[in-house]
Amino acid sequence: MNTRGHLRRAVELIEKHGLLTGDSDGFIGPNGELDVCLAIYQGATGVLPEVFRTDADAAIELIKASVWAMAAIRAVYDTLDSSMDADGPDEVIDRVSHWANTAPDRHSRPPTRTEVMGRLLRVAEDLDHKATALAA
Repeated sequence: MNTRGHLRRAVELIEKHGLLTGDSDGFIGPNGELDVCLAIYQGATGVLPEVFRTDADAAIELIKASVWAMAAIRAVYDTLDSSMDADGPDEVIDRVSHWANTAPDRHSRPPTRTEVMGRLLRVAEDLDHKATALAA
């Protein structure tokens, strides 16, 4: 599978389990909701190690160790409205998670599950178009 497929699989996982929103120190919500970066990791690797339930720091290290997951997370990060460059993979993961579960300001709301899934699908479609253009 490729980055496009990993993002599409993440959408399926979010559809099935829900999206973790609000301030959270972990990657899995009380009802099994998934942080967007965890959904991408699981979509890329096909596994959900227990560390995502027990140790956020170790979970971040697992995400960073997956070239496939980081490529997909970086593709999403590159579409976010950000005036600053990320300072390494930790910040890329943090910003993507923060975007998906936190309101951009105190007068608005976080993106809905549908909006997050739509963004992931648009990123996958954009990558499809780029792959087609390169192949031509």
